Amino acid sequence: WDGEVPGLNEVAVEEQPPVAIVFWSFRIMVGIGVLMILFALAGLFLRAGGRLYKTRWYLQGMRFMSIAPFFAVLTGWFVTEVGRAPWLVYGMMTQAESVTPSLTGGMALFTLIGYIVVYALVFSAGVYYLMRVLYVGLEDADDEEHASDRPARPLSAAHVPFEIESGSHGVHQAKPANEGGH
Repeated sequence: WDGEVPGLNEVAVEEQPPVAIVFWSFRIMVGIGVLMILFALAGLFLRAGGRLYKTRWYLQGMRFMSIAPFFAVLTGWFVTEVGRAPWLVYGMMTQAESVTPSLTGGMALFTLIGYIVVYALVFSAGVYYLMRVLYVGLEDADDEEHASDRPARPLSAAHVPFEIESGSHGVHQAKPANEGGH
């Protein structure tokens, strides 16, 4: 805690990170964070006034704000990774020293394409499922469908309605509606 942090002017030019990228990425990250806080506060006030779902500007703004956390994290990552350049481990290893000599450009490109394909598939499956839930809706819980204690498929237990029964000492116990002859 008693060390000194040198200013950018005291660091050799070859050890300085690209300042413009770090400067603007940090400001974009903070700006997005402030916008998210402002939208959250506006949502609280609109909800308290009963106008949350009737205020068009807020609903349209929330459509765009739904991707804001992704960009905030991305710009924060830029600040971290670009800001430490040229060091991988400060004072011990530079980024140039960390490159694997046997790695070719083709190998790196193949790996990058593989990551992109896998992430695109996972993202597409998630969007497909969410859109299906939005358009079709969730399944109705039938007592016969959930007759056993073991769920028929992943997340099917989430659709089982629960009844609260009073237990001893004022403790409530939740039981599925299809147990106990209800």
